[in-house]
Amino acid sequence: MTETVLAVEAKKPPRFIRAMRALRDRRMAAMLLLALAAGLPFGAVLGTLNAWLTVEGVTPSTIGTLSLITLGYAFKYLWSPAFQVARHPKPVLGPRRTWLISLQVPIAVLLLILPFSNPGSQIGLIALVALGVALLSATHDIVLDAWRIEVARSEEDKDLMAALYQFGYRASTFITGFMALLLAEYIGWQMVYGLIALMMVLAISGTFIAPEPELSGKPVEARESFQAIVPENILRGFTLAVALGWALAIAMIAWHVFASLTLVPPPSGSAFVREQGPVIIILTVLVPATLAAVLLWRHGRAPGLTVPDKPEDSRVARTLHSLFRAIFDPLMEMIGRLGWGALLVLLLALTYRFADAVWGAFAYPFYLGNEYGAIAHTMADVAVASKFFGVLSTMAGAAIGVVVISFVGRMPVLVVGAILAAATNLLFADLARGGMAIDAFLNWTQLTDPVRVFAGWAASISPEGQGAEAGARMARLMIAIAGENLAGGFASVAVVAYLTSVVNPRFAAVQYALLGSLTMLIGTLGRPWLGEMIEVHGYYTVFIVTFWLGGVAVVLSIIEWIRQARSKPTPAGEAVGKSLNF
Repeated sequence: MTETVLAVEAKKPPRFIRAMRALRDRRMAAMLLLALAAGLPFGAVLGTLNAWLTVEGVTPSTIGTLSLITLGYAFKYLWSPAFQVARHPKPVLGPRRTWLISLQVPIAVLLLILPFSNPGSQIGLIALVALGVALLSATHDIVLDAWRIEVARSEEDKDLMAALYQFGYRASTFITGFMALLLAEYIGWQMVYGLIALMMVLAISGTFIAPEPELSGKPVEARESFQAIVPENILRGFTLAVALGWALAIAMIAWHVFASLTLVPPPSGSAFVREQGPVIIILTVLVPATLAAVLLWRHGRAPGLTVPDKPEDSRVARTLHSLFRAIFDPLMEMIGRLGWGALLVLLLALTYRFADAVWGAFAYPFYLGNEYGAIAHTMADVAVASKFFGVLSTMAGAAIGVVVISFVGRMPVLVVGAILAAATNLLFADLARGGMAIDAFLNWTQLTDPVRVFAGWAASISPEGQGAEAGARMARLMIAIAGENLAGGFASVAVVAYLTSVVNPRFAAVQYALLGSLTMLIGTLGRPWLGEMIEVHGYYTVFIVTFWLGGVAVVLSIIEWIRQARSKPTPAGEAVGKSLNF
């Protein structure tokens, strides 16, 4: 038997060849288009919107507070249990695909509404519309991630679809960044958002190309659940505790956003992060994970058949049963499969993209502003450097990440990605101080002339971009952005591939939504604090702080690499037969 298995393995073509063959599958074309549909709304409400607000004179602290609307992305796992089982009231295209198009259409409509408001006098309206886009888009991400993981047939599929997701998502930043900033100089923001909405409509075609996952047809009654081994009183108590904790956390966030946009003076963003941020993380992450671990410890790891609701059960009892199956089953399966490593996975998800996520909302204020150490470039400069040259660098970094993963595996790439993501903050710190180190690098590598020639051409696009000094400033900006985006693309592929590898496809909606949203949670909560730090200490200090904070992810990545090397991991797909059978 062993010899037969080895013979089959030997006949397999190389991993690279298998990946190239998979590219011909319609799932891959659909993945690219659906990733574009996922990235357009995020770029529109976080990137392009912040550029517009900066030009209109909105302060960094207000932008930092407004960016809290993206907490929808960070807390999408709170409503992900509703999409764990693929079902839709009218599944015309199948449940997963019908949900995708049901979310894509209203997103496109809201993007058309957004520009017809005045940032100076209608900041509340802008926040409301942007919040709607963020919540719908975050929900779209839940369904899309579940579809992506459910339709993957092999490890090569998972890595390739993770890469295509990054390519499509980064292509959307080309539209919401380079095209938007460049065209805003000439046609205005109304037409820019109209074009973004049109691209959103075109991206919807991916929903019609995509196949419906086979898992969508599995009935709930055929599943096994930990509900069968947990006493009813404990089940209700634990589920109610988690639900109340989530409700309290959402109320805390909603009140802070409302108060920040309506009260004068607004509440302190740094105080919110310092005092309420840890409470929110405890209520929404640590409490459910701890309770799931307690249930496993006290009642065992062998689930039974789903217990049907009794006719005499109240609506509240039935709701709690559904919540338990939707929330605790995925958590208990993951903790039971990973053991103490589940805590490490959660911490790694929380911290890996912190350095990028926390300052991303202030990229445009740094590029376009002229206070606090900002570098005062024009929108045309930023469009070329960040959203043209930068997007190409990101895609190149993603491509390098895919290639390196195919040779050395996910964990070395994860560690290197964390190191690069932290180190590139020093490039922007140097830029805030005049770019002396970048100039020295250009001279040492003898790249000064070719880079400045290209940068001079790029700077000439701007009416104010003529002259040698403009070319030198543009060269510094391009090098800093290229380094940061290469590292970002590399790290993004690494973390998506890693998180996908630890998710059980049977629980993709909840498990990936939890891990994926945690990558944004601390960074998003830290933005109000960072906005105030910028106004007090300037951008240079902020970049030094984010560099050191990025070191946390480096340490955790190394520990996780060691853990996996010393243990014999059970692949998520195989865990189905050992934990929750369908």
